[in-house]
Amino acid sequence: METPNNWNDLCKILNDKFGIEVDLNGVLFLVGIRERGLSFQTFSKEEKLNLINLGSCTLYQEMGLIENTGSDIDGWPTFHQKALAPVIPEELKLKTLQDCAIRYFKKVFEGNG
Repeated sequence: METPNNWNDLCKILNDKFGIEVDLNGVLFLVGIRERGLSFQTFSKEEKLNLINLGSCTLYQEMGLIENTGSDIDGWPTFHQKALAPVIPEELKLKTLQDCAIRYFKKVFEGNG
């Protein structure tokens, strides 16, 4: 499978693979689905938000800001903030999450994730 070199590449690859328009929340949602070991299916609004949150936590873990501390009673991963996160301007936060998503999916597509 093709590996993404930038954000637009990643969105196009995921759009082609899943037939949906992908933005940052869509990418976080897909990361969450993958991390939970689920298939692409219909989810409630609450489940979607939980999966987007899991995707965010997974990418923040890639940045070293949080660590996985195990699972809760329902099998959802739990995380702990490792250090005080600096106040990051929203634009930089989006760019950072996008860069982490590119690295995450490169590993997935190369079979290392």
